[in-house]
Amino acid sequence: MIDPISKGIDDFGNSLLQALNNVQGIFGKELSVAKPIKDNVLQLIGNTPLIRLNQIGSEYSGVQFYLKAEFLNPTGSAKDRTAIAMVLDAEKRGKLKKGMPIILTGARSSSVSFTWIGKVKGYPVYCLVPLTTSPERVQLLRSYGADVTVTNTSDPIKLAELADEKAKKLGGYLPDELENPANPNFHFKTTGPEIWRDLQGKVGAVISAPGSGGAITGIGRYLKSQDRRVKVIIAGKQNSPFMEYGKTDNPKERERIKLPAVYDPKLIDHYFHVTKDEALHLQADLYEKEGIFAGLTTGTVITGALRFSETLSDVEKNERNPFNIVILSPDRD
Repeated sequence: MIDPISKGIDDFGNSLLQALNNVQGIFGKELSVAKPIKDNVLQLIGNTPLIRLNQIGSEYSGVQFYLKAEFLNPTGSAKDRTAIAMVLDAEKRGKLKKGMPIILTGARSSSVSFTWIGKVKGYPVYCLVPLTTSPERVQLLRSYGADVTVTNTSDPIKLAELADEKAKKLGGYLPDELENPANPNFHFKTTGPEIWRDLQGKVGAVISAPGSGGAITGIGRYLKSQDRRVKVIIAGKQNSPFMEYGKTDNPKERERIKLPAVYDPKLIDHYFHVTKDEALHLQADLYEKEGIFAGLTTGTVITGALRFSETLSDVEKNERNPFNIVILSPDRD
């Protein structure tokens, strides 16, 4: 028999849950945080939390750092968003139909995400990887269900040609996250609004590693559409084409730099070059000081965030009070 107090607590909890479910219509089903029962595992993609950093960056008064924990997506990476966006878009456009194979190149996080989603949705996945791919990475892809071929090349152009041949032979779908607008559009519809919602619009800046450029483009577009003052920042390796683009103002030099079609450089306010040693140091700090284990890329992005915070004036910090900086933590590897 349930006592009156317990019943009252349950009734209150159910009422609150119903109220949250009613509110979700404002944001769309993709942003539901009030549905504990999922219809399938794919609904676990997104709605990653913001984690406040309590020790890292605490020396910067008037600034608060939050980690957008994309490593909590089902396969441990933000690429789950990219992959599901492109699969759903391809289905909608008739480019991907029941039973069709998905053809991938490379063995990075996006291949893992596509393979997992293909397994869940019933699409066979073929993955062509470079000759230099480690046996552990090959085994990981196979454990997710991919049919992996280790090619005799490490040339990205040759690899793409082999994938194109395979797609034509099998009548398969060949995703291209560097060209497909579904990539940034999904971040515009989900990741950006999640950040805005969770900080109640109090966003000072968002910072990411470039990757394909899709995430920071989609997030940046959304946040700037809500508040033009929001700073959009990328941090990456010195030899990255994104960084090369950022360090020159010469239009002719920028013209020769090949950037992904999904990336919009006009959104970027600041670029920060980060060395591997700096990234390793902050990755270690993140675990030692905050108990969060994330990939090396997160160390890169945190380094950039700390550097950016040093450039903030007292006026900028006082206007926000505090100045919230969102750090995109893309994966756990």
